[in-house]
Amino acid sequence: MCTDIEFILDKAFQSNTLHEKEILYLLETKDAKKLLSAADKIRKKYIGNEVHLRAIIEFSNHCKQNCLYCGLRRDNSHITRYRIEPYDIIESARKAKNYGYKTVVLQSGEDPYYTAEKMIKIISGIKDFDLALTLSIGEKTFEEYKAYRDAGADRYLLKIETSDETLYNKLNPGMTLKNRMLCIENIKKLGYEVGSGIIAGLPGQTLESIAKDIIYLKSIPADMAGIGPFIYHPDTP
Repeated sequence: MCTDIEFILDKAFQSNTLHEKEILYLLETKDAKKLLSAADKIRKKYIGNEVHLRAIIEFSNHCKQNCLYCGLRRDNSHITRYRIEPYDIIESARKAKNYGYKTVVLQSGEDPYYTAEKMIKIISGIKDFDLALTLSIGEKTFEEYKAYRDAGADRYLLKIETSDETLYNKLNPGMTLKNRMLCIENIKKLGYEVGSGIIAGLPGQTLESIAKDIIYLKSIPADMAGIGPFIYHPDTP
């Protein structure tokens, strides 16, 4: 007879669907060996033994937002800020192409310096190299997302961070979970491959909250899901 964890893991493998209580049970279990074994089995089923390399160009660490957990936050005066000009971003992508990369990821804080016009120029220039292009540049308007998609962007990464509305609004002053979810909805609607995810271990976060996060990511449905650990930054509240 199967134990609860064996039954739940087998169900996950067969149906790719778990209820919130089942997810919570797995999050609470101390049997890491069985979890890791099941995760490896699912990885082999859907991905295989391959690693796909991406060329990540972090072109700006300026950010207008003030998230309490992020070292790039607006009020952090201890960080040396930088920006890479559009021509140099495109040139970096060209070098990535020559090195054999097939995908470039453009990543930055939410920096108003890079207007829609500048981003369209950058995207168009990179697409001339026949590269897949992923954007990770934060919350934008529907019109901006559409313009970037029309210019050739293929994927967009926008982490939800947490689907707990009270926690999200507390940790991200001036932002709302409602707008974050709307951005992800707009990205999906425009035909991007959508990447999202959460930070695990945020102050005030619970396992129940993480279980709900996982269900939300499946409901998008996210094509990519990144789960990163909370690492305290000394220059944040």
